[in-house]
Amino acid sequence: MVDQAALIRSFADYARTLSSPYDIGDVLYRLTDQVTEVLAVDGAGVSLGDSDGTLRFVTATDERITRIEERQVNAGQGPCHDAFTSGDQVTSADLAREDRWPAYTPVAAREGCAAVAGIPMMAGDRRIGAVNLYSRTPREWPADAMEIAQVLADMASGYVINAQTLTEAQRLNSQLQHALDSRIIIEQAKGTLAERHGISASAAFDRLRQHARARNRKLHEVAQAVVGGDREL
Repeated sequence: MVDQAALIRSFADYARTLSSPYDIGDVLYRLTDQVTEVLAVDGAGVSLGDSDGTLRFVTATDERITRIEERQVNAGQGPCHDAFTSGDQVTSADLAREDRWPAYTPVAAREGCAAVAGIPMMAGDRRIGAVNLYSRTPREWPADAMEIAQVLADMASGYVINAQTLTEAQRLNSQLQHALDSRIIIEQAKGTLAERHGISASAAFDRLRQHARARNRKLHEVAQAVVGGDREL
């Protein structure tokens, strides 16, 4: 059964979070709590694919789920692993009757989990990771619940993609600002050299470039030295 009020709260939290910088680990941890509330499951975990396409455990609702998730990624088998690899939802209504994951199933059973669902996290064709849902008792995974589970997994993907986009944007802004700062320093150095040697700004710029090239130094560094009082040029 889907808790509609909890689902709406998770949507609202998602919208608020995306509008400002956030820690991806924190928001995914919060999402696992929201998943358990929305879908009335007993636990949830999230694993993400690294740059090599290897699944890595990130967060879970409790230590019991953490142990199961770590076993899954270490063994390279389980519903979360299969969902990540295939891009499809993978479910088991009763792990006691499951034979797909011999290294994973006994650990899940020992930790008190009887049913599990792996939900892929995708961005188009790109595999982001997977969300795992756990139940202490055998249970079916009806289509309507799985649709909501996929929405929540898509939200998890959105957190990851948006965080990457923010990081790239911040890096670009930093690079642009550095370029602007360098331009100001170079203009100041050109003016200093032009006045010092009674030459044009263009000649001063050529002098800066030749000096930097001859000494294998960055133009910005040479300009900074000139502005700082270095009279080598």
